[in-house]
Amino acid sequence: MRTRSQSRNQNRPQQQAPPVVVEPFNLEEPFDNPPVVNMAANGASGAGPPPAGGDGRGGPIAPIAIQATTFGLKNDMIQQVQNSCPFRGPGDDANKHLDKFLHVTQSMKVNGVSDDALRLHLFPYSLQDRAAEWFDRLPRNSINSFDQMAKIFLGKYFPPSMVTKLRNDITNFRQRPDESLFEAWERYKLSIDRCPNHNMLPVTQIDTFYNGLTLRHRDTINAAAIFWIIFVYGF
Repeated sequence: MRTRSQSRNQNRPQQQAPPVVVEPFNLEEPFDNPPVVNMAANGASGAGPPPAGGDGRGGPIAPIAIQATTFGLKNDMIQQVQNSCPFRGPGDDANKHLDKFLHVTQSMKVNGVSDDALRLHLFPYSLQDRAAEWFDRLPRNSINSFDQMAKIFLGKYFPPSMVTKLRNDITNFRQRPDESLFEAWERYKLSIDRCPNHNMLPVTQIDTFYNGLTLRHRDTINAAAIFWIIFVYGF
């Protein structure tokens, strides 16, 4: 038998907890011994780390709403990112760094937190030395997603001018006089790998490599091709 008070309680709509607003991490902490960052919900004590910067300003990552009641990064997550895919600045391959970072973090999950939000907050821990200094100088609360972070990162360390230079290295490839055919091929493949957005079809890549070879090695390839045709088709 139900009382009137019980019926009234059952008819009341249940209130859903508001999403948690995740504050940006403090990147001023030493990278070799990062703290465990715990973020409590509803403005409770300890809801988020201290803001980055010694002047009390917030960091580049804007607060993000999530559904989890708490959000914390464990030391092993941070250390795995730091040890597996460090990026120090000019001289390191920005595209390979992003690929490695995505590979390392693809299995990292936190209930109630999207992959985008988790990667966004983990990515700064992969930056070291000059790259970390560059990140810390970005405008406050200017980054709202990992895709935006990746575009800003590539804009800094893989700008259009570098794309043009690397593409020219591919299209203007020439075999060196002292290079073997194998060494020339390995160097050419490295040029391709360094510029993933070269927009060249595979047949164009092969044609460019062939035209860049010395006459002696082109004759070697032609002879091998003729031999293969005879072997396959029996001409």
